[in-house]
Amino acid sequence: MSKTEFNNLIAQARASKLDKSIQKVVPETSIDKNEKQFSFYIDKVLLRKLKSKALEEDRSVKSIINESILSYLSQ
Repeated sequence: MSKTEFNNLIAQARASKLDKSIQKVVPETSIDKNEKQFSFYIDKVLLRKLKSKALEEDRSVKSIINESILSYLSQ
């Protein structure tokens, strides 16, 4: 793609001005200073079951994972 074509593409994007936002970013309001972000991979089927269980119990996945880890560590 030439520089002129790229500049034309940018000009078209700016001219379109969508009325509807595509994604709304909302900052997290409360961050517990005792918490640390942690990422890991989990089996897709297991995650689907976990999310389903969280919905059934009206709980967050985070709370279920934290409770499970505490239970495991107390053994």
